[in-house]
Parts: sequence; structure tokens; C-alpha cells
Amino acid sequence: MNPNDVIDAYVLDVMRRLPAGERDEIGLELRGLLAEMLAGRADDEGRAADDAMVLAILRGFGTPAEVAARYRPPGLALIPPEQTRGFTLIAMIGLVLQWALSLPRVFDGSLPLAGWWLGPGLGAFWWPGFMIMFTLLAAWLQRHGWFKPRWRPQSVDPERINRSALAFGLAWFAIGAGVVIALPWLTPHLPGALPRVLALDPDFLRIRAWPVLPLWAASFALLAMVLVQGRWSPLARRLELVSSAAFVALLAWWIAGGRMFLATPTDQAARGILALIAIYIVVDLAVRLHRRRTRIRLPAQTR
Repeated sequence: MNPNDVIDAYVLDVMRRLPAGERDEIGLELRGLLAEMLAGRADDEGRAADDAMVLAILRGFGTPAEVAARYRPPGLALIPPEQTRGFTLIAMIGLVLQWALSLPRVFDGSLPLAGWWLGPGLGAFWWPGFMIMFTLLAAWLQRHGWFKPRWRPQSVDPERINRSALAFGLAWFAIGAGVVIALPWLTPHLPGALPRVLALDPDFLRIRAWPVLPLWAASFALLAMVLVQGRWSPLARRLELVSSAAFVALLAWWIAGGRMFLATPTDQAARGILALIAIYIVVDLAVRLHRRRTRIRLPAQTR
């Protein structure tokens, strides 16, 4: 990464923390200022600018969060403005998950609605409160010099991949898929009560289980293509979104279509786990779609 790429990555990190209407103007101004500072430092030291020089300038200039705060009106904020959206999303996910796990007792009649609201319903709000207290503690520690983040340059191209990490992930993908596919043949040979606990319903295997095989094969082929190319192409990103939506539909069918395991406790636990996986995929899908729609790009330089 050359010095100009490092500056661009830094400016992008600052722009992510600014209101959308001000990003381009501030980004253009900040990039010009940092380029002038780098040129001046190189002239003073009588040598060409390099990564070490530009990193020293940027770390002296401040973290992207600190620089973005200089462009905001002063005031006390319990949660930094650039963290508000992520904080709200995580708080709502935790709240909804706790309600989703406790509301079935209301639907099956074992707990009255008023009792649920005065118990697990209101009790679920411990999670946002915990997050606020943790955020305040982290802000206090950073103000006193503890755990202050150091900015590191990231790739300006967000579609570039880490080939080693993806290859490692693909290997575990293949191992995990192989174990799950072999489960119907492995289960009868397990010791103790495990064959009875993990026995799969024959109708599930015959009707609803098999579609996961082409979905897994397609996902593996897509990731292998990305590994070879070294980056995500627009077509690969679209295929990834389609694959995620297909997996959510399949999991919903598994959960709502009848038994998966013959043992009732195992079947109920599997449904809960699959529901959490489906929620995670939906949230991840929504985040990726939002990022595609709001991706920040460096403003064009004027000559």
C-alpha cells in the first residue's frame, strides 16, 4: 500500500463517521490537507514519502473517530454518534431474541401475558442497560489512556479477499458438510443412547433434507471462484445474496415442515438452533444490503 492509499484509507474511515451530506466536502478538504502535510514532511526530511512517514503523520493527527469529532458540534454524548446505529441494532437484536425465546410460553398457555410482561418481557431490557454501562466504562478507560485504539490502514478496495483465510474457511466448510451428510450412516454406530437421541426422521431425510446438498455445492463453488479471482465481483456478490436468501427459506421449511429428529427434545433443540441461525442470516443479509446501498467512495479530486 503506497502513502496515497494509506491517506485514502484514513480519509474513508473519517468519512464513515460523518453525516452523509458533509462527507464529500470534508473528505476532499482532509485529503488535501494530509497530502500537503506529507509533502512538507518529505521535503523537511529530504527523502521520499513512505508508509512509516505517513503513518507517523496520521497517528499524530488523531484517530479517525477523533478527527470526525472535530467536525461535530461540541456536547456530551453517552454513545459516540458514529456508534449509534450499531449500538441500536445490537440492542434490538438482543431484546428480540430474549422475547422470541420466552413468548412461546404465552402462546402455549403456560404463562399469562401479564406475567410474561412483568417477568421476561421487562426483564429483557437488562441487555440495553448492560450495553450502556459497558460503553460508559470503555469511554472512561479510553479518556484516561487505557485501550485507546490505534488506527491501521485498511484496503481501499473492500472487495479484495484474504486468500489464506478463505482457503482455511473452505476446508472447514468441506469437513463440516461431510460430517453432516454422513450423519444418517454414522448415527447407528455411535455409543450409548446417542443413536436414539440423534436419529433423524425418515420423512425429513426423504423430502426436506436433500435440497441442502445443491445449496452447499453452489455456495462452495461460489467461494472457490472468489478464491481463484482474489476478490468479490458484482456478480459474485449478487449470487451470495441469492444463496443466503435460499438458505433462510430452506431453514424456515425445516422448522415449520415437521419433525427433523425422532426424539422430541432433540427436535425442539434443533428447531431453536436453526431459528437462531436463520435470524443471524437475515440480519447479516440486511446489513450487507444496507452497506451496498450506502457504500462510501472517495470524492473526485479537483485539478
